[in-house]
This record gives sequence, structure tokens and C-alpha cells, in this order.
Amino acid sequence: MKRILIFSLIFLSFDLFGQKTDTINLKSYFGDFVGGFSVYDLKTDKYIQYNSAHCRSRFSPCSTFKIPNSLIGLETGVISDTGFIIKYDSLLHPKDSFHLANEPFKYWYQDLSLKKAFKYSCVWYYQELARRVGQERMKKMVNELGYGNKDISSGLDTFWLCGSIQISINEQIAFLKKLYQHNLKGFSDKNIDAVKSIMLYETTTDYKLYGKTGGGECWENKVIGWYVGFIETDSGTKIFAMNVIVNNFGDLKNNFRIELTKKILKELKIIK
Repeated sequence: MKRILIFSLIFLSFDLFGQKTDTINLKSYFGDFVGGFSVYDLKTDKYIQYNSAHCRSRFSPCSTFKIPNSLIGLETGVISDTGFIIKYDSLLHPKDSFHLANEPFKYWYQDLSLKKAFKYSCVWYYQELARRVGQERMKKMVNELGYGNKDISSGLDTFWLCGSIQISINEQIAFLKKLYQHNLKGFSDKNIDAVKSIMLYETTTDYKLYGKTGGGECWENKVIGWYVGFIETDSGTKIFAMNVIVNNFGDLKNNFRIELTKKILKELKIIK
């Protein structure tokens, strides 16, 4: 009965990037939290979206920037492949009791490959990666990617952590669409495929789910949580992006962002 109700609330809304977009009421999924969700179907060239105004608003990408950061590291040759290891420096990144007691942070305190750093969303690895890329090359490549507002001015190793760079849900999908279709000018197919490979989160008989979470306390007493990526099914590939504004990181526990996304994808009959 719920599925019938939800689908009765889908209606044609407006053109997004020149394409038809249907809107859907997902308030029951987001509850009291403010957020937005959008999914783009590569085959039908159509979007389904919740909270369109929110989807147009820019926010810090937080750890979802690890997707372009990985790509930039590979394309500049700073890292050679997904197995490239950066050694852990205990003086620069001392152990923290809270992090040691919680996942995925407890896995940060060791030498890590790009693949593992992405999996564990390791901040220090990607900060060191950005420093090795350097200000000039980072600025150039962020501009080439057309990533959000393209502003890295707040600090080479912090601009994506509630810093100067901002991106909307709509812009996340535009970037991921180009990534998936190998339409990123100046970036090789080899490096794009490498990034896509480390994004793989889950494989079932029904689908392959690729994505990256992100989160940050970008305001006093408020935290943003992201999940962006794409899902491959027998019916084709869909690109998705969502974010939600919550009260604290505890609201994001138990893979809240990923599980919320999967529930919505099931509601839309994209997955079973």
C-alpha cells in the first residue's frame, strides 16, 4: 500500500539541465531531517527528484570529494595505481582514543593504499595526496572537472572539509554522469576505470552498487551526510546523489545514508 501511495505522489516537475524531471515525495523517509535526493536514468535520460530546491543548493562535499581527489592523484601521476601506499606518520596524525574505538577510523593508523584509504574514508591519506598534487595542479584539475563552485581557496588540504568548495546534489550527478560515461576531458579511461573500481561497495545477484559517503559538522550543532554514486542493474545504470542535514554524527550511524538510499531505490523499483 505504501508503494502505491508513494508513486501516486510522483509528478512532472521541470527541466533539469534541459531534461525532464519527475518529483517524488520522500518526506516519510527523511522524517524531520532536511535533505534531498536525485536519481538519473542513463537509458531513459530522465531524473526523479525529492526536494528540488535543496537539490540545487550547494554544500561542502566532505569525503565525497575523495572521488575526484583519487582521479586527480592518478591523472597527475602522484599515485601510480589503486595499490599505491602512503606511509602513516604518527607524529603528523597522532592516535585518538575515540577514533581507535570506532569504525572506520580505527583502520586509519597504518600504511594505506589508495583502495583502502577510500574504503576507510581516511582523511590524512587524502590530505597528503592533495599536498603532493600541489595548489596549482589541484586548482587546474578541479576547474577542468567543473566540480561545484571550483573554489579551493580555503586550504589545499582542507578545502573539501566544510571549506570553500561547495557542490549541489544536481552537480554531483552531473560530475558522476561524466565519470561513468568517460566524458571527463583530460582524464584517461584507465584512471577513470581505476576510480570506478574502488567505488564498488556491494555486489548482489540484482545489482552492483558504487558510491562514497561524506559527512561533516559544517555548522554549529548540525552535520551534513552525503551518499553519491551509481547503481548497475539489468535494466541499466542509474546515477544518484543525496544529502541530509542531521543533528550529529550519531544520526548517521549504522550506514544510515546508504540504507536510506537503498530503501528509496527499492521504492522506485530500481532494485528489489
